[in-house]
Amino acid sequence: MMQSLRYWPGWFAVFKTAVYLALTANIGFFFQDEWQAATHLLRSEVSAASVLEAFAATIDTTAWVVLLLMFELETHQLDDSRLTPAVNRWLILVRALCYGFIVFAFIGYVMKGFSLLNVVPVSVGALCDLAASGYQQMVDPDEFLPLAVAGCATSALATTGALMVNHDDLWVVTLTDWAELKRLALVDVSNSATWILIVIMLEFEVRIGLWRELPARVTALIKPTKIALYTLLILFAAFWGFAGSVLDFWDAFLWIVAFVFIERNVFVWEQELERASPSEVTQ
Repeated sequence: MMQSLRYWPGWFAVFKTAVYLALTANIGFFFQDEWQAATHLLRSEVSAASVLEAFAATIDTTAWVVLLLMFELETHQLDDSRLTPAVNRWLILVRALCYGFIVFAFIGYVMKGFSLLNVVPVSVGALCDLAASGYQQMVDPDEFLPLAVAGCATSALATTGALMVNHDDLWVVTLTDWAELKRLALVDVSNSATWILIVIMLEFEVRIGLWRELPARVTALIKPTKIALYTLLILFAAFWGFAGSVLDFWDAFLWIVAFVFIERNVFVWEQELERASPSEVTQ
């Protein structure tokens, strides 16, 4: 075991811990945002699908935090001698559960996107009727504003021209907001899919790394693919930043930094496995 390769400067370990804690705190922030939206979206019907759609980001972030900790344990914290078959089975089981929830969250993002397409035009003349029926105005994926019945015909929303309405979720949206919300939904889905591709490759590297059988031609393919995917993630983060989605931008930035740590762990771990004798490698 090449312990020197595992050495992390004290300040760097503190920084890494701070990033992990910040990501954990984001679970609460996402839940707070989505809970506010859920009070409207889930008021008429509560089902597994509706909960998945309403709390996609919370479920996604929770699963990713647990998965991050599993990778941290396996690639850095646990000595290879402790990676017994029993420990590996538990790690694989927990990661499999995380992957399941991550896929469910991806489906939730897709469902949110489709809900934005499940709309029909409505004239502002119907605004008072919609307000009386409990419809609300969507201004953000997780923010809804109540429509006031009193003065609805002369409200600011009534002067925006045509509106789009979703009769299943009981909300209306202006054409300008609708266009922006569709872009945000597309980025959410694309970001989730990109992370899934990255973790598939990372899992492949870790699994094959245990057997020390990662062919050079595979490594040559994985590295540029990862660079392209991480570049996409940086672009998604920049989009959220320019769009004013502070929490999404902050969360995206933290995840990129966190997986730089994991990628470094994997690199160091592979170096250790290459230098270790076959008897030191846990099968």
